[in-house]
Amino acid sequence: MNDSSTSDREFYRSTAAITLHYGPDTRQSRQALALDQEVWNTMAVLENQARQIMEEERVGDEEKPLLKVLSWLDFKLDLVLYHLRSQDHQQHFPYNGTTTEISGSGFGLADPCEMDPGSRILLSLNLPDAPWRPIIALGEVVRTDASISGSPSAVRFVEISDTDRERIIRFTFKKQRQELSRRAEEESP
Repeated sequence: MNDSSTSDREFYRSTAAITLHYGPDTRQSRQALALDQEVWNTMAVLENQARQIMEEERVGDEEKPLLKVLSWLDFKLDLVLYHLRSQDHQQHFPYNGTTTEISGSGFGLADPCEMDPGSRILLSLNLPDAPWRPIIALGEVVRTDASISGSPSAVRFVEISDTDRERIIRFTFKKQRQELSRRAEEESP
């Protein structure tokens, strides 16, 4: 895929109210989250490989029930890990917010950000399609202006794994398809 295609996908924004937790970028918070990021990335790579295998139908019908059980166990493991790490996350992400829009390059916040423009923040957000698997990224506060209605604050991603960026992009395209489908249903007799 060429760079312009990636950029187009990365900057497409979708309206979405997603809960976000964030805090200052400190050495301690980075150390605490390094293990989480490694675990989530490894699990995401394995899930992508499993999805590709299932989509390409390289799996026989006799193996599909076993893969469904493994997928269910993976989901349960994700939930357990999420709950174990929640307490530590509260310490490192003391602020909460809700996105108004999101893209692979960043997001807007419904309320003014608790951090100043130019500040680097560590953030954790949970997409509705997999709320137990947080996206952890480093962002930079681009704007925080209470006089702007809709999205008074904006944050751009500075460091985000390719897997998590791709999850956000897939989410935005899914939202776009849903909106187009809704509009088509409203217009049809």
